[in-house]
Amino acid sequence: MKIYIIRHAEPDYPNNTITSPGHLEAQALAERLSGTKIDRIYSSPLGRALHTMQYTADKIGMQATVLPWLEELGGWQMANRDGHPIVAWNADHTWVREHRPFPSSDDWHERAPYNDPSFAERFQEIKDNSDRFFLENGYRREGGRYKIEQSNRDTIAIFCHLGFGLAWLSHLLELPLPMVWSGFWIAPSSVTTVVMEEYDHGWAAPRCYGIGDVGHLYHAGLPLSSAGLIANNID
Repeated sequence: MKIYIIRHAEPDYPNNTITSPGHLEAQALAERLSGTKIDRIYSSPLGRALHTMQYTADKIGMQATVLPWLEELGGWQMANRDGHPIVAWNADHTWVREHRPFPSSDDWHERAPYNDPSFAERFQEIKDNSDRFFLENGYRREGGRYKIEQSNRDTIAIFCHLGFGLAWLSHLLELPLPMVWSGFWIAPSSVTTVVMEEYDHGWAAPRCYGIGDVGHLYHAGLPLSSAGLIANNID
């Protein structure tokens, strides 16, 4: 199974949609995806994901399924090092890296600044929903690997969000959540590809083949949006 984890196009947060440049991004993305094999489309219920997704759904003539658990993370608020509130994935990443030893995928929620007990509970919800989704697609998670109950060759496009997309990637790849948030950023309308590598011994594991691909923007001559970058913008 191949999964395209797609962040929505440039957001217009106040109006729960995407900006005018975001619509151009979504159109370019749809053009790119229409040239690939896609068997199913899923989307977050939030407007910015839905409106990005619709261009692809219309282009390939496919009805999308809306999954509430794909929406952007709620309740992940923390105080940044300057005392101001911020969503957890936008925390000062130099601050995250000051804390040694670095966290593991098992104990990150016990380490500052992510040791709010609610964070572990909320991340468990992501893990549980992900594991149910994979089970529906033929893979039963046991520890960090997946038992193949039914081989799956489908390609799935999933339209979601920055904080959620990276958190999900953390779970799939067994990487510490704070280090994924501090080390990666995925641009609006970008595509991250995860493939379930199946082995003859009956087990599979997710492997990331590319993160944050924006080739469709370059092909269309469109600029790269810096929405979601906090410390500085990009050229």
